[in-house]
Amino acid sequence: MKGKFYTQTALIICAFGILLGAFGAHFLKEIIQASDLEVYDTAVKYQLFIGLGILTLSINHRHFNYKLANGLKMLLTGIVLFSCSLYILACSSLMPNLYLKSIGMITPIGGVLLILGFLYIAFFCTAKLEETEKVSTPSKKQRKSE
Repeated sequence: MKGKFYTQTALIICAFGILLGAFGAHFLKEIIQASDLEVYDTAVKYQLFIGLGILTLSINHRHFNYKLANGLKMLLTGIVLFSCSLYILACSSLMPNLYLKSIGMITPIGGVLLILGFLYIAFFCTAKLEETEKVSTPSKKQRKSE
């Protein structure tokens, strides 16, 4: 796995999350409806949380097995589909001539990929964590002799 790629990508996701959050708070709040701003805020929150999750996993990639990259790809794809579709939905009132509401069908696909990505990592990528715990945890005989 290329930990550097996922680390850099996660940091970029977080940086853009902060940038888009500030854009929404200072510019969009004046020109879109409150309900659309809530949708926008949801996209920002998920982008930041998932970005931090990817960052944490990528920094600690040595504790996971080689399958971690598959889970991270699911998370990256999921956050792009989920957050980007919500950003477009929230700002669709700014482009009334374009029918963008149908983009909302993409949002649940992104959400499912996020869920599957975390579940995949939980069930298929933690074998190395178990090995590490076995090595670092003293056996009962070792504890009794101390």
